[in-house]
Amino acid sequence: MIFRLAALFLAVLPWCGRAKAQESAVTEPRGIYTVKIPGAPSAGTTARTYLGVQLLPDRRFVGLVQSVNGATLRLQYFGDHHLVADPARLCYLHVLTGDGRGFVTDITEYRTTELVCAENLTPWVTPGTQILIRPHPLLSDLLGTANTYGLGEGTDADSADNVVIWDPDTQQERVFYFHSTRARWEEKGIVEDAGGATLRYPHGFYIVRRTPGTLRIKISGEIGANAILLPARPGACVFSLPVNLTGSLDAMVRATGDHAVVSGPNARKADLLTFEETSTGMQRGPFYHLSRGKFSGWREVGVNDSTAAIQPMDFLSTLILRRESGNGRVLVEGSLEPPATPRPPLPPDPEPGEVPLKGEFAMPPTPPVGVSFLIETSTDLQTWTTYASPVQENGKLVFDLPSGQGRAFYRLRVTIF
Repeated sequence: MIFRLAALFLAVLPWCGRAKAQESAVTEPRGIYTVKIPGAPSAGTTARTYLGVQLLPDRRFVGLVQSVNGATLRLQYFGDHHLVADPARLCYLHVLTGDGRGFVTDITEYRTTELVCAENLTPWVTPGTQILIRPHPLLSDLLGTANTYGLGEGTDADSADNVVIWDPDTQQERVFYFHSTRARWEEKGIVEDAGGATLRYPHGFYIVRRTPGTLRIKISGEIGANAILLPARPGACVFSLPVNLTGSLDAMVRATGDHAVVSGPNARKADLLTFEETSTGMQRGPFYHLSRGKFSGWREVGVNDSTAAIQPMDFLSTLILRRESGNGRVLVEGSLEPPATPRPPLPPDPEPGEVPLKGEFAMPPTPPVGVSFLIETSTDLQTWTTYASPVQENGKLVFDLPSGQGRAFYRLRVTIF
């Protein structure tokens, strides 16, 4: 974001010398949403909240592929390929166009003239394919190095609140908690700092609360709406989904053709899809795709009509996909087009004594004199309204987020007088 703001200043600086003239420009929008995490209802019980990583770290590269050879590729019109690396984070390659659209694989090595990936690229990438490179977020990126949002701490995983990452490839979970005396994130059974643990997109995660009281956390980042191929495996799979403002089930999940869900004559023989709506905490479904001639289509388990396909889904939902057998990939579509019928706003529903949360934009360390900043907000990326005047704190422009929970997009308007 610092580099984008620097470019923004350069775009409007030519106006600085004109008497009584001014010019303004806006940054690309960022998503910032706040989510309530309920506490355990009573001693000895737990509460589980599924979350996703729908809002993503800033991209490192978007461009075209020049050549492919197995797991290696060369970028078109690009110099030293080491420059796309993130020194602190594992990066992944995301295919945006062509027959392999949606394919994601980690980058394992950076060479001067090529990148090496974790999987064979030839089925998914050809010369001229557009790809995106982005880092996976770290545990500390999402929840803060010092446990920003106050999840319950403890001396072991069984006494503290847990952050659980589910890996569908291995059908194994990794359990993390904040150690109360060592004041750091640790993984269950491993005595070392785990703040740098990677949450691999599009894998999801969930929080298990053992402590009482509702907490509110903030998740922010770039808006990721590119289609993605989810690696479905037998058993349970928890996935982050691309942002999809239109949000109906039939618009999001491919049910026919390549990379479709497994359909079946009944729910027991088909993929089951349950959506947890991040903002409301409600689960929708499970849904499955019925294969029965002219009666084929999306169904909700226990419901015989076909209204499941048009039910609007929260555009920040987390998907829990359960498959009986067979590895495969399911294509899920993102969209930044607003829904035909606007959704009603969420009630603020603030908690008594809740900790205030702040949004922020990074900025260049020495902006020119005579600059004003305004934060604008939108819920549909179409209509923008002035929200707040930020304050400068430690090289960032900071503003208060609304109380309660909600979801919105924010952008920074820079005006040079």
